Amino acid sequence: MSRLRLPFAALCPLAVLPLGASFAAPLQPPPEFSYDANGTTTATLTAERREVAVGDARYDTLVFNGNYDAPLLRLKPGGTLALRLDNRMDDITNLHFHGMTVSPLDEGDSIFRETRPHQVGVYNIKLPADHSPGAYWYHSHFHGGAQYQVSAGIAGPIIVDGMLDPFPELKGIRERVLVLRNFQKTVTGRNATEVITSAPSIRTINGQAEPTIDIRPGETQLWHFLNIAANQYFRISIDGQSMQVLSRDGNTVTRRVDAKEVLIGPSARFSVLVVGPPAGRHDVTMGAANTGPAGDTYPAARLAILESSGVPVATKQITSAYPPAEDFRQEKVAKVRQFAFQDSDSDDNTFLINGTRFDAGKVNTTVKLGDLEEWRLYNPSQELHQFHIHQVDFQVTEINGRPVRFSGYRDNVYIPATGSITLRIPFRDPVILGKFVYHCHILEHEDGGMMQAIQVVRPEDYEQAVKLEPLGGIYGDNQMCAYLRNTGREADKANPLAK
Repeated sequence: MSRLRLPFAALCPLAVLPLGASFAAPLQPPPEFSYDANGTTTATLTAERREVAVGDARYDTLVFNGNYDAPLLRLKPGGTLALRLDNRMDDITNLHFHGMTVSPLDEGDSIFRETRPHQVGVYNIKLPADHSPGAYWYHSHFHGGAQYQVSAGIAGPIIVDGMLDPFPELKGIRERVLVLRNFQKTVTGRNATEVITSAPSIRTINGQAEPTIDIRPGETQLWHFLNIAANQYFRISIDGQSMQVLSRDGNTVTRRVDAKEVLIGPSARFSVLVVGPPAGRHDVTMGAANTGPAGDTYPAARLAILESSGVPVATKQITSAYPPAEDFRQEKVAKVRQFAFQDSDSDDNTFLINGTRFDAGKVNTTVKLGDLEEWRLYNPSQELHQFHIHQVDFQVTEINGRPVRFSGYRDNVYIPATGSITLRIPFRDPVILGKFVYHCHILEHEDGGMMQAIQVVRPEDYEQAVKLEPLGGIYGDNQMCAYLRNTGREADKANPLAK
C-alpha cells in the first residue's frame, strides 16, 4: 500500500530549527506518496486553510495536508495514480497534472471537472508504459481562481521515476527535489487576496528560506528544479559554476547541454547535474528579472547555500549515448496555425488569444489524431507570455524567426515581448483523445482570459467535432458518455475509443 513518507525533520522534533533561526537549516525533502508493488500510487490531498510556516514566517493560507511544502507524488511509467482531492476550502477547486501525457477523459486529467467546497473529487490516472520520466507537478486549475489558489499553496511536485535508467554510469547518485515558490508578504498574516508578482515576497525551496544543501567536492548530484509559483520567473545560478541540463519539462535532452544559469519560467522544470565545487559555502541565487515594460520586476535573491565539505570524490559523468528523439523539422506538417497572445488595450485585467477571452462553453481548435502541426505564436505585448499546452509536448523550432538547434522537447516556453516563437506539435498518442486547453502559464493572464480549448479527435470524427465546437465540442464536458452520444458509437469496455 502507498503511504505518506515524511522527511526526518518532520519525524524528529529535535531536528526542527526554530523559525527565525540565525543559521540555515539543512534542505528537507518534501513529504512523499510513492507507489506500491503493483505500481499504484494512492494518495489523499486535503486542501484547507491552515496556519503554516512559509520560510521563516507564519501565515494563514491555503495548503495541502497541513503543510506549505506539499506532498511529492512519486509515480512509475505504466503505473496508476489513485487520488482523492478532499476540498475543505470554501472555494471551488480542481487539479491539473502538469506536463503528463495521460487521458483527459472521465476521472483523468480534465480541468473541466470541478470539486465544490467540502466535497471530494476522485482522479484515477493511468500512465502509459512509455511515459517520459522526469519532473512534473499538480495544481489548481479552477479558472478565475487558479492564480489565487496556486500562489497560496494549492500546488505540489510530481516525479516519474526512471530518468537515470539510460545512464548506468550515474547509478547511485543523490537526487534532490527542489520546489521553487514565491509567497507574497502581507501585514495581515493571511495570504494576499490581490496577487502582485512584483510585491515583496518570500521565496522558498521546499518551503524553506535559504536552506543549506550539502555536497562533497567532486560529487555528482541530480537536482530537479520545479517552478510551481503562479507567475514568478526564477533565473537560477550556483556561484558562477556550470550545470549540466539533463531534462526539461520531463523530457530528457538529446545531447549535452551546459548552462551557467537556467531561466525557469512559471510551470517549467529543469533537472540538472551539479558537481560539488571546492570546499566552502556557495550561494544558489535567483537573478534579478524583468518581464518587460508592461510586466513584472523583482530583485536578485539568495535561495540556498551549497555547502561543499568532506573528502573529495571522483566525479561521475555521462558516457552513454543520450536517448534519441524525433526532430520534427524533417517532417511535413498537416496544418499551420497562428495565435496572437495579447494584452487588452482597454482593461489591465483582461488577456486574449486571437482577440478573444476564454469561454468554457466552446472549443476553439480541433485537431486530427495523428497529425503533426506547426503553431506560430506571436506576442505583440510589452511583456513575456508563457505558453503551455496540456497533454502533449512540442519542439521549439524558431525564436523570433531564428532557427533553434534541436535538443529535445518542452511543454511550456516563453514568447518574447513583441516577438514570436514557432513550435511543432505531434498530436499522435491515442491517450490524448479528448478536450483540454492551451494558455499562458502566468496564471494572472490565464485567469484573465488568455486560454483556449482544444479537442483531439479521430479523423473520421473531425467534421462532426468541428460542427460541435460552439457547443463545447464532441466530448461535451469531457465525459466518455458525451463522446459516445455525439458520435453514435457504442461503448467498448476494452477500449472505448477504438474504431
